[in-house]
Amino acid sequence: MHTRSPQYVGQEDRFVDLSAPAQVLSKITSREEDKEKEMEDMDCDEEGEPDSVILLGDTSDTNVEGDLDTDTNLVDLSSPVMPPLHVDPVSSGNLMLYGDDDLHDGWQLGDPLYLYQEFRSKSEMQHAVKVQCMKAHRTTVVSKSDEHRFVMKCRNHDDSCPWYMRAMLPKDENTWVVNKWGKDHTCLNQGLTRDHKQLDSEVVCATIISMLREDPTLKLMLIQERIQRLYGYNITYKKAWKAKMKGIVKLFGDWEKSYALLLNWLTYMTQCNVGSVFKLDTDQCFDEHRVYTDKVVFHRVFFWIFYQCIEAFKYCKPIIQIDGTHLYRKYKGTILIATSQDGNGYMLPIAFVVVPPGEKLEDWSWFLSLIRFHVTHRQDICLISDLHRSIIRAVHDHTSWQPQFAYNMFCLRHIGSKFNTKFKDVELKKTLMKLGYMSSKIQFDMRFQEFIDNNPEVASWIDLIPKKQCCRSYDDEGRKFGHMTTNLSKCVNKVLRGVHYLPITSLVKHTYNRLIEYFINKREKI
Repeated sequence: MHTRSPQYVGQEDRFVDLSAPAQVLSKITSREEDKEKEMEDMDCDEEGEPDSVILLGDTSDTNVEGDLDTDTNLVDLSSPVMPPLHVDPVSSGNLMLYGDDDLHDGWQLGDPLYLYQEFRSKSEMQHAVKVQCMKAHRTTVVSKSDEHRFVMKCRNHDDSCPWYMRAMLPKDENTWVVNKWGKDHTCLNQGLTRDHKQLDSEVVCATIISMLREDPTLKLMLIQERIQRLYGYNITYKKAWKAKMKGIVKLFGDWEKSYALLLNWLTYMTQCNVGSVFKLDTDQCFDEHRVYTDKVVFHRVFFWIFYQCIEAFKYCKPIIQIDGTHLYRKYKGTILIATSQDGNGYMLPIAFVVVPPGEKLEDWSWFLSLIRFHVTHRQDICLISDLHRSIIRAVHDHTSWQPQFAYNMFCLRHIGSKFNTKFKDVELKKTLMKLGYMSSKIQFDMRFQEFIDNNPEVASWIDLIPKKQCCRSYDDEGRKFGHMTTNLSKCVNKVLRGVHYLPITSLVKHTYNRLIEYFINKREKI
């Protein structure tokens, strides 16, 4: 599908394959994920997690719609803070950074240092010296550092070790130059240690930045292995975690600033891709003594949908699968996804919404009502979901999702999961799943009765779920089109792999870019 290209479009992202060897990948277990979650919780405890995030833009409305006419002047699109439709990173050789020139390609890892060597920035020069010290297994200290001068000396300089270096930023120049270099170290090398003073989170971040751009879900164990392989030192989980968080900010933007950019970017997206829709649920911004009329607070949820998905659903099967998946890192939440399937068997993401953790009744109710209003008015829609109480209540409360207009069916995989959670019997779960997939009603009734007779303790639990809503043999009208689970939503998660770890604006950008790429690839296969 084609979209109108916006004015500000970044170049194609470039990736550097720095993946760890297969034997390292095989070492990653659930213990790695548990430790990473501990670091995540520690990070939230240190920085705090506010109840809401503020500064979405200049508007006094509590519900902002993205399909407004451009004459309403919701935001000033000429403002310099207007984000591009694609991430527009600064190209730096093998490094691609999000609008930051802290690192450059003038010096590459492994290059030697020499007198009168030039660096494009002070941070690049500091990084090069740190790497050199680590390679030599020496420790240095900063003697002087200001806007035009940087001096380092050996930690044992007071004990007559002559090593030092000085770099200057000449007047009217923009490159740093190493203009003095002392003699070699004469102090004793005490041997290798587990860590190095100069191996801080900034150095680790610069080392893994390309890996992180390719995969924001990069495991901490892989970061540790990469640092050990390059420098010979073992860093802690905490240092690897801090480096990873710094890298995400450099690549994809800051979490707080990302919320401030969200309204502008979504408004710009709807103008470049006419027909797309978004809605924000916001509150007024105030403190104890003042109400800010020019600011709003991101309160609860926001919804977005792309025009191409709205149009494509008109020609798809009349089924919608809904499911939720967790967001990670600083501001946790859940992204709810509605998905369908076209006649060629390809999945079609329809709509997205971000809500707080918990998937409450009002969140699902709001999501379903917006799907009915913005996506489709078709009747006989088959809505496949899990047994979440909030979904069942939301469907019950909306007339537009009741029979004749829609029919709520249940995901067989979720039923099996809940069954196993309650009865702790994998074999019984497998038998129950096989019964659900049977196509003959006569054989189903016979096998189901045997199942109940042999396991009377599960009879009362199973009777609570109507057979017409979960069993293939009782789908007389064929409303499910053979879909017994919400696996289409899981396929969307694979297409959007990694976006759950990103700041909010980058998350929306990546859903837009990934879906464009997905649609183009599928069109070429048809």
